[in-house]
Amino acid sequence: MMLRNTTKLFRYQIKLCSSVTTRLVNSDAYEKLGPFKEFFDEEKNWGVLELRPKRRPGREWQKEELRLKSNTDLHKLWYILLKERNMLYTMREAYVTRGESGFPNEERIDRVKMSMENLQDIIAERNNAFYELETGMKAEPTKRRVTSILGFTYDKQVEEHALPHEVTGKKEYEIPYLDDDAYMMQKLWKEKKYWQNIELENMKLLEEQKTENDVKHRRSLRITYNDISQVKGLRYK
Repeated sequence: MMLRNTTKLFRYQIKLCSSVTTRLVNSDAYEKLGPFKEFFDEEKNWGVLELRPKRRPGREWQKEELRLKSNTDLHKLWYILLKERNMLYTMREAYVTRGESGFPNEERIDRVKMSMENLQDIIAERNNAFYELETGMKAEPTKRRVTSILGFTYDKQVEEHALPHEVTGKKEYEIPYLDDDAYMMQKLWKEKKYWQNIELENMKLLEEQKTENDVKHRRSLRITYNDISQVKGLRYK
């Protein structure tokens, strides 16, 4: 019995020493990075399951806030967001490589992505306003309405071709009348969206009927599901 306890204590000391040694090596390597430390997360955030409230990031940048900034400030903010996104991707890949349980506060990636999308929309607004003032045309590429083989009509960006459509015989355009296959596809698609809307209304009604006691004691909650998205909540939009 005494030998067994001694063995356990020895193994625990080896494990503790190895973890401390690994952390010291990582810390030394982190300090040697110099200015490249900006492309990695802070050392205090390593190995934690969730960031502390003081270290958690805020919300994403709103369009109303970005409209008040100059082009120079938007350019600097884009570089900061790009560097933050690359840092988060690097740290997430490091967690996956090391087999960690989870990347702490992964919603940071979504907030950076939303901020970059809002910033791109503001830049597009300013470019369109400038080109409409100077040339009377929008800055975004020209689009035309086309119909796919499944019967869906959508706007597609115009592309350059080596030969005109009179030579190639290929031209995409909007079809006023669909063939039998495309017509049946559109009919089934509308039926699918119809039942999805009914299911969405039912899910909203069930959510509104829930009370605090129902959630606490799991009474009157849904037992069967028709789709995997219903398990995670309202996923249809």
